[in-house]
Order: sequence, then structure tokens, then C-alpha cells
Amino acid sequence: MTVGRKASRPMSRYGVRAVLLVVLLCVHSCVARRSPEPSRDTSGFLDDYSLLRKGEPGDVALVYRNPKVDWTQYNSVLLEPTTLWRSGRNSLAPVPEDDLVRLVGTLENAVQRQLRQRFRFVDQPGPGVMRIRLAITEARATDPILDVLRGRSAPMSPPPPGPIDPELRRFLEDAAIEGEIRDAQTNELLAAGVDRRRREGALPIDTWADIDRAVDFWADRVCGRLERRTRDG
Repeated sequence: MTVGRKASRPMSRYGVRAVLLVVLLCVHSCVARRSPEPSRDTSGFLDDYSLLRKGEPGDVALVYRNPKVDWTQYNSVLLEPTTLWRSGRNSLAPVPEDDLVRLVGTLENAVQRQLRQRFRFVDQPGPGVMRIRLAITEARATDPILDVLRGRSAPMSPPPPGPIDPELRRFLEDAAIEGEIRDAQTNELLAAGVDRRRREGALPIDTWADIDRAVDFWADRVCGRLERRTRDG
């Protein structure tokens, strides 16, 4: 339960080693135009939303990529635990906790599968190491209270059959994925972004199989761009 800004509650039931995962976003191009002033409805997960620009077709919705970065120097990833953010006291409570655990695990597994094809995973800063942090957010920084849940990885059981819980569907429909990549040694910001589910032409998300496919598609798209950047510059 959360009663103030940026507090968090661990998933103690799944007190397994936290690892989550994740990623973010590097864009394949640095868009020249600036986006309008960031909305006051941003979650507050990122430090500076004014850096973000509108992504081109096929990119994440809002992106920043440091134009001075030599991406080819990075060959390792340090992943921070992921978090889920929602506005309001106990606002995550309506979503079944098992669903939140599975959502975190689904994202972690998809991202790690992609990143391990190119990067070494480490748990300490060092030369050539990117620190990556990610959050799934449905929150507004203007709200005085947020419910923030720190993800814990847990063994994945087979997905439950049938339609997903209506509260989980509501959360997913309005949620964004926010993330940033920093140099693990210097803390220099390398890239940041906010992505949302495209409503136009998007397939419905009614089952866990639908969620798995959507997350795999997102991870393949975003991680693939990051891999190309670090390989080709």
C-alpha cells in the first residue's frame, strides 16, 4: 500500500530474488523537432520529460537519444527492478496480485531473451555497461498519492485459460511503458522514452496469450534497435 509519492511496496509473497528486467528504448533516429511542453499528467518516473521528442512512425511514442553517445562502446547491461505505478491510494489493489507478478515476469522474460543475444548481463557498474530501468505506469505526477509496486521475479506457471481479469485489462489499456538507459559508471543519460499501446488497428488483448504476443513484439522491436545501435553506431 502506498500513501505518498514514490513509495513502494514489495511483493513479499514472491520474495524471490529481484531481477527484472528490462529495457528501453533507443531510437533508430534522433528527431529534430521538439515535442510540446510535457503534459502535467506524466507519471514522474523519468527525471526530465522536456527532453523527449515525438517518435517517427515505428518508434516509441516519445523518445530522447543523446546525440553524443558512441553506442558501440556498450556490451553489457545492468538491469534494475521494474516498477508499476498507478495514481491513487491502493489503486493497484483491484488488479489481482498474481496478474501483476505475471505481467512483470512476462516483460522480464521477453526483454532478457532479446538482450541476451547481444549483451552480457552484469550486476555491477563498469566500462561498457548500460544501466536500464523500466516502469509500467498509469499515473499522474500531479496526484498527491501514487500506488507504486516494486516487481519481483517469480517462477512462471502456465498462463491461466480464459479471458483476463477486467481490472487488468483496464490497467493495460491506459498504461505506458517508460524507461531510460544510463551509463552505469558516469550516470550520463543515453536514452529515454515513453511508449503507449497504439489503439488504431491494434489487436484486442483478451487473454494472456494476447499479452504474451504483444510483449514479445514490443521487446523484439525495442531491443532490436538497441542491438543495432551498439553494433553499427
